Amino acid sequence: MILGKLRALQNWWFAKKEEERKRLKSFIPLILYTIGFMYFIIYLSILNTVNRDHSGVTVKTWFGGDRPEVIAAREKEAHDIKASYSELRKRVSGGR
Repeated sequence: MILGKLRALQNWWFAKKEEERKRLKSFIPLILYTIGFMYFIIYLSILNTVNRDHSGVTVKTWFGGDRPEVIAAREKEAHDIKASYSELRKRVSGGR
């Protein structure tokens, strides 16, 4: 069954003129680049949405924990990020 479909596709392809085959082959990179570009755009938008509040990866010490200055810097950065988002939001009446 699969071989029959493959043979039919092969017959369809070789029944076309050489100019038509070249024209159809030229669409392959365009289609692949379009799919890659769309995937990249969607991937980046998801990453930006998911990781908006994360400040990044920190380097840990050999003993498994973060150094105190790294923890303090990470907490300060997280606080600054939350404060900047709260300033961007429009204030509404009623304290919501």
